[in-house]
Amino acid sequence: MKHIVFIILFIFSVTISAQKSTGKYAKELDEYFTALTALRKFNGNVLVSQNGKILLDQSYTMPGKADGLSVSKKSTFIIASVSKVFIKYGILKLAEQGKIKLSDHLNQFIPDFPDGSKISVENLLYHQSGLPREIKDYEKYENVSLEKTIELAKSEKLQFEPGTNTLYSNVGYFILHYIIDKSSEKGYQHFIDNELIKKYQLKNTGEFNSARSVPNFAYGFYNEEGKTVPISQTSINRFETGNYYSTTADLYAFSKKLLSGEHMKKDQALKMFKDSLLIQAGGRPGYRAYYYQNLRSNVTFIFTANFSDMPFQKVTDDIISLLEGKSYSVPKEINKKAITVSDDVLKQYTGQFALDLDPSQTFTVTLENHFLSITDKSGEKTKIYPESQTSFFDAPDSEDGYIFSKKSDGTYDLTIISTGLTLKTTRTK
Repeated sequence: MKHIVFIILFIFSVTISAQKSTGKYAKELDEYFTALTALRKFNGNVLVSQNGKILLDQSYTMPGKADGLSVSKKSTFIIASVSKVFIKYGILKLAEQGKIKLSDHLNQFIPDFPDGSKISVENLLYHQSGLPREIKDYEKYENVSLEKTIELAKSEKLQFEPGTNTLYSNVGYFILHYIIDKSSEKGYQHFIDNELIKKYQLKNTGEFNSARSVPNFAYGFYNEEGKTVPISQTSINRFETGNYYSTTADLYAFSKKLLSGEHMKKDQALKMFKDSLLIQAGGRPGYRAYYYQNLRSNVTFIFTANFSDMPFQKVTDDIISLLEGKSYSVPKEINKKAITVSDDVLKQYTGQFALDLDPSQTFTVTLENHFLSITDKSGEKTKIYPESQTSFFDAPDSEDGYIFSKKSDGTYDLTIISTGLTLKTTRTK
């Protein structure tokens, strides 16, 4: 199935005794990612620090013979939505310079934007605009100009009144990109390059869409029926939303200087954080990336990967639990076994389901030859096998799966576990 990646926030504190155990954590961190890599569930670079001390700074390459998989600390990766950290910084920098205000409303930048008088820059920044997660049918587009992206965004309907709720929105960050482009003297790319990339000395970071070549570029791979295969060339160039490449070293360098007051006043830079946390996950075919900075525990956790089929949520949960001194599980081999479930039971699960986070993403469950299949919006069809009466899987060696839950009216909703992310759906038909 196509994987949908979204942000999950973690709030935690680290005790004094845990801080004294950094040596142990360094060993455990390496053991964790070594095990994950041996299972062919991770390929990339990881950097973890606590109280300014680096606990892990390591490259991991999966065993096998796929050309291009090998990575080193010099490797550069597409960081997908982790690029939003740069967009966020750009907006706050423009506000510090007095060129915009966080209280400005969208109609001041795009006069004909529907409900633009209700949506503030601050709403967009913190995913409280009411705009949906994605532009409708965004999968159809490969390369779209910034202006065209805004035109498409105008047709989207608000999911709630701005400022009353929180919903992760790529659409909102498309608009922030546009605001930076129009509010800075020489446009978005020049502004980010000069105010962030150069000032923070991020020597291996840049906008992929505009780069002629990227040194030490790690090409993306994914799993297809047990084989590690490269992504298509068209999967790399995406919407003009800050499609950046970077390294763990550059991202860590940014994290260390962010609150120094050198390039942005500390009070302003603190607006990058919510409840002392700056967290951004990124994912697209062939790539996964993660940026986690916790001001309470002084923990920074960053990874970049050029293999997308990893248990994303489990990894991030486990590493944070490890650093807290809480229980976690080292990755181990999985071998699920299918059982027989009657057609009468399976029929109860058929129907159409919409993703709660993005209702435009639909999944149709059908029964064929005594087995269930799930077809996503793009038409990709996946056969699933019962592990129990209500739990199913499509790959015996994966923790991913499909769980049907009975509701009070006797019908069933579907929960999809994809790359370790728990995604709730609601039956629509």
